[in-house]
Amino acid sequence: MVGEIRRPRERATMDQFRDTASALRELTESMRLDEPRDELLERVAKKVVGLLPGADAATVTLYSDDEPSTVAATDESLLPLDKAQYSADEGPCLKAAESGTIVRTLLDADAAARWPDFAATADLLGVRTALACPLFVPDESHFRRRETEPLAGALNVWSFEENAFDPVEAALVAMFTSAISAIILTASRWAAAERQAETLVAALETRDAIATAKGIVMARLELNAEEAFRWLTEASQHTNRKIREISVLIAEDPSAVFGR
Repeated sequence: MVGEIRRPRERATMDQFRDTASALRELTESMRLDEPRDELLERVAKKVVGLLPGADAATVTLYSDDEPSTVAATDESLLPLDKAQYSADEGPCLKAAESGTIVRTLLDADAAARWPDFAATADLLGVRTALACPLFVPDESHFRRRETEPLAGALNVWSFEENAFDPVEAALVAMFTSAISAIILTASRWAAAERQAETLVAALETRDAIATAKGIVMARLELNAEEAFRWLTEASQHTNRKIREISVLIAEDPSAVFGR
C-alpha cells in the first residue's frame, strides 16, 4: 500500500521537475541582452505562478541604494503586501533577502506576532501562505555584489490557500530562482562587455580620425604636431563642435576646410 501511494507522489514530483526545467529552458532561450531587467523579472514571476499549483500571484522585491522596492508583479492588487513589509522594515521577503534562505510563512497567529503589519495586510487581502526565495540580480547600472548586502532581493509567491507550497515545491522554486539569478548575471556581464567593446572601438576610431586630421593640418598649415592639435582644439571651441567631428570633416574632405 505504501509503495502504491509513493509512486504517484514520485511521478508528480518528477513532473514538477520536468516542468521547472522546461520553464527555465524556455526563459533562457527567449532572453535578449537588451531586454529590460524588470520585464524579464515579470516573465520570471509569471512562470513561477504557472509552475506552482497553489500560487495565485508573485512579486519581485529588489534593493536599490539599500531601499527595497517592487519591480515586477503578476497581480498589482497584492502590492500592499510588499509595501507593508517595506514600511515596517520586516517581513518574509526582507528576511529571505537578508538571510539568503527560503522563507515559507503561514499567515497564522505566529506570523501575526512576528510580523503584525504584514500579517494584518495579508489577512485583509485573503492571503494565507507566502513563499519568499532569495534572488540576486544586477541593478540597471552594474552587477557587483555589495559586501554588506550579498543578495539583491527576493521572489515572493502568494497563495490564498492555507498551508500551500510543500517542501518539494519550495525547493523547486529556489532552484529556479537561483538558476535565473545566475543567467541574468551572466547576460548582464555579456552586455557590459559588449558596451565596453563598443566604447573602445569608438575611442580607437576617434583617435585615428584626430591623428589623420592633425596630419592634414600639419601639411596644409605647415605646423608641428603640437601646433596642429592646438589648431584643432581652437577650431572645436570656435565652432562649438567636438574635436572628433572637426577631425572627421577634415579627414573626409580637407578642401571643405582649407579650400583647394
